[in-house]
Amino acid sequence: MKNIFVALAFFAVIGVNAQTKEKNAKAALQTETVTQNLSPDAAAERDMKALGAVITIDESVKADLNKLFVTKYRALEDTSLSNERLAALNAYVESSLLNFIGESNFAKVKSNSKLFKQLVK
Repeated sequence: MKNIFVALAFFAVIGVNAQTKEKNAKAALQTETVTQNLSPDAAAERDMKALGAVITIDESVKADLNKLFVTKYRALEDTSLSNERLAALNAYVESSLLNFIGESNFAKVKSNSKLFKQLVK
């Protein structure tokens, strides 16, 4: 009797775990689908508008920021990127963003977690 109860509990845990992973996978797929519908140039333009709504962007760095975002989205189109390469890309975008907009503006962007995630990840 005890073994039957343990076996049923084990299968219930596995079933719940599988359902959770499936929901997370579907949510990630939907997010990727929305992002993939935009070209890298259109996605970069969207990021520039979102960034411009939070901070004032100097004309001298607009082209550099746009190039950074286009590069990011072109790299993200490659579906074979490993987690390490994605982390390196995110770190590169974050450091470049800090260099282009300055520390005070970067702090404003970082305080807006949704925008920061959109720009860096």
